[in-house]
Amino acid sequence: MKTTLSVLALGFMSILATGNLAQAQNSAGPLAFYETKSFHSSIRHVADLTKPVSKLKDVKEEKNFNSKAKRDFRARFQKVDNAIWFSDKNGFMSYFIKNGYGNKVFYDRKGRWQFSLILYAEDQLPVDLRASVKSRYFDFAITLIEEVQTNYGMVYIVHLEDKSNIKILRLSNDAEMEILQEMTKS
Repeated sequence: MKTTLSVLALGFMSILATGNLAQAQNSAGPLAFYETKSFHSSIRHVADLTKPVSKLKDVKEEKNFNSKAKRDFRARFQKVDNAIWFSDKNGFMSYFIKNGYGNKVFYDRKGRWQFSLILYAEDQLPVDLRASVKSRYFDFAITLIEEVQTNYGMVYIVHLEDKSNIKILRLSNDAEMEILQEMTKS
């Protein structure tokens, strides 16, 4: 249990550190999903993704846990056996590590799935989407993929980096790209 908590703490710290580094280098301010053109308002809760673990309560007792959420989670992520559940006033969150990346899934108080944030490397991005990004940004390395799943569809947040620049793109399933943020390395 201590090892799992240590891994979780390390994962959260790396996510927060990366976010703070990117914000420090960008004078335009932090990335705001709700200000982009076609994101549905439910994704505004993505701010919960940066909430420190200490502000969430660990769900240890079954009476405090919604079984509908647990059944849905098992159906979505069959091969995950290291999930840790937390709750707050809005519902439940599951955090698990897969392929070295920390992933989060959110449910409301009634156990209904709200959205998921799945992180992975370039090689797990669908081939056609990866080819579309690489053909346009051939000098950039894809450093991280964030797959944001909601009831209204799925979008990919693609982190690109070259020697002097960082770009964050929103990529749809039909390969439509929009630059969400551009930063210059100092």
